[in-house]
Amino acid sequence: MLQDRDAVTARLPPQVLFLSQLLYVEPVRGYMLLSYSDHKPANAAALASRSLTFRCNHRGAQFAFKGDGPRPVSQAGRPCIQCGLPTAILGMQQRRANTRVHVPAEAPVDCEVRMGLQSFPARVMDVSLDGIGMLVTDPTIPLCAGTRLERARIRHPQCEPFFIDFEVRYVSRITLPGGERASRVGCMVVSPRAVLEELIRLFIIDLA
Repeated sequence: MLQDRDAVTARLPPQVLFLSQLLYVEPVRGYMLLSYSDHKPANAAALASRSLTFRCNHRGAQFAFKGDGPRPVSQAGRPCIQCGLPTAILGMQQRRANTRVHVPAEAPVDCEVRMGLQSFPARVMDVSLDGIGMLVTDPTIPLCAGTRLERARIRHPQCEPFFIDFEVRYVSRITLPGGERASRVGCMVVSPRAVLEELIRLFIIDLA
């Protein structure tokens, strides 16, 4: 997880998502260092907890482990959070589909995608912590693997619009439940991690 720079998460009340990465593991002294989240309330909630239960999707499996006694420290001048190493790690093999966050069909989210000078509506159907997601859009839009979709605008009535960049990985044709034809577009989020965190926070906390 450390070498792959996998995202690790911890759910904290009330409905706060702490999204982080492992920075360093010290097996002899028994501690690990984690990055701060870009969401300040999540950092405050994490440091106020006696113990954190982390979850991580790593190489096709989902893992859960605890980190006791979170406290603020610094490493090479960089602020981070130190926790005790877990005494056990729970692992479970999963299909990728189970690791994604699916967006409810009634969710009032608009996504306007740009391709050059052209813009068109799309719907984000799911997104994973490693930045892989799926869009559904008009089948007449000429998308193909490698296409860069820059500054796609995500809008929700309860938050300010924000922009995110996607890179198309594959395109397939599907039939929607109402009989309409559409394109299923597999994408990778190529924006900074802070933007991916904002997208995940919107779908997990506001819409799930």
